[in-house]
Amino acid sequence: MWSQRVLRRPSRLAANVISHARVPRPRLSSSTSSRPRGGKPTILVLGTFAAGSLGTLAYQKATTPNTERGTPPAPAAPKTTNTEVPDLDNLASSNKVDLPPAISAEDVTQELNAGAFSFHVADKNGVDKYDGAQVASNSPCEDAYVHGRFSNPLQAGGAADWMAWGVFDGHCGWQTSNLLTRQLLPYVQRTLHDLTPDSGVVSDEAIQGAIAAAFRELDDALVKGAKDVIESDLSYPEKIRRLQPAYAGSCALLTLYDPSTSSLHVASTGDCRAVLGRKTADGKWEAVALTKDQTGANEDEIARIREQFPDEPEIVKGGRIWGLEPSRTFGDGGWKWDKELRSRLRREFNACKFPNEARYKDYKTGPYVTASPVVSTIKVPRDGSSTFLILATDGLWDTMGNQQAVDLVGRWSDLQSAPGKPPAPVLSLVSGEPVKFGRTGCWHGDHRATFQDSNAAVHLIRNGLGGAHDEMVRGAMSFQSNLSRDIRDDMTVQVVFFQGTDKS
Repeated sequence: MWSQRVLRRPSRLAANVISHARVPRPRLSSSTSSRPRGGKPTILVLGTFAAGSLGTLAYQKATTPNTERGTPPAPAAPKTTNTEVPDLDNLASSNKVDLPPAISAEDVTQELNAGAFSFHVADKNGVDKYDGAQVASNSPCEDAYVHGRFSNPLQAGGAADWMAWGVFDGHCGWQTSNLLTRQLLPYVQRTLHDLTPDSGVVSDEAIQGAIAAAFRELDDALVKGAKDVIESDLSYPEKIRRLQPAYAGSCALLTLYDPSTSSLHVASTGDCRAVLGRKTADGKWEAVALTKDQTGANEDEIARIREQFPDEPEIVKGGRIWGLEPSRTFGDGGWKWDKELRSRLRREFNACKFPNEARYKDYKTGPYVTASPVVSTIKVPRDGSSTFLILATDGLWDTMGNQQAVDLVGRWSDLQSAPGKPPAPVLSLVSGEPVKFGRTGCWHGDHRATFQDSNAAVHLIRNGLGGAHDEMVRGAMSFQSNLSRDIRDDMTVQVVFFQGTDKS
């Protein structure tokens, strides 16, 4: 949150990147994607949220391919000339500065819920309900998400649908994370569909390999395809449109649930995080980490990079790979292209100027980061025990740890499941505690826990911003882009309650 994804010094180059990230975000169209098998249409929900505005949800119904997906509509015809000239006599006071009132607690609740959603799963199939929410700091928001059901990719019609939940944390722009909401799952569906069963069974290892292959293939299409784009006969504007998802970057966390085997497949590229919460026999909540942050501070990642580039000892410094914090990402062509292509893209197509060659003099060719995910599989118990999944971008994890998040959702879940009427909101405001920001000041503490929200994802975000400390929460939400980036990051959270954890 408080450390930038890309380490940079104030400069004209940095200003170019910031303005590049402010390009207005196109609305997601209710467009379509091809479906690997017949049967019911795929229903997905894609999410975006722009700071200061309501979030948008776009349902996608898969029928036929549409190459114009995500393209802004044609501009409307110009209006006729206005005859009413604006009156400027009463803009504001002439002897004092008029400012709007400070954000209220009610305003905060409205903003936290503006990008929220909740779905009860009618046919159950191992899932009772899931909640989600998103609060932006960047403008446009660089986070994105996907959730919904899709046809079983391993069996023909009649098999139970799978479900998917994903969060994508963009940096240096929203273009890559936005693209992943539309493209990543179709790539994964295709590679899973192409698997050949062994004695009628597809192993977890084969599924994991297919998911990883889809991640790499999509990133190759973005990054390695850049050379074909610039050498094509496309118009210059069309080339720029196709190159931008390779200029920007994004972490990705995709989870797939197969109800027929109760298998949860988790694929992580970067530092989004998935945590499983489950109630133990003594009534306590246990946090099971399903992912590990893939950054320049991860010893396993450092060892992997140094083994790959044994003659380049300066690659990883200060927890970063040539200034980039995550060690696995989509896009980020500047860390993946060879020198010749990178120079041409910068010279002719305004490619991202990072990593800075003047600062990182030992930078050679790479690619130094990869989109290849770490994929794992866990069996979700179907014995009636209480189990839930939390997946979130690092904006949440900058404010709390795995166990704290699980405890917050677990206690919230217990309150929701209590017999009788739903509990009244708990508004135990903390008094006398100063407002502090930064990793130590805003780090969640149990003494600030509050349970006033009906959506589990909103509940986590509120507690990450200060919880019951009303002034801290309102203070954090008062800052708008770009000042807000020093206080809070984009925050995207989904919480999935599996069967046995009955939420009303």
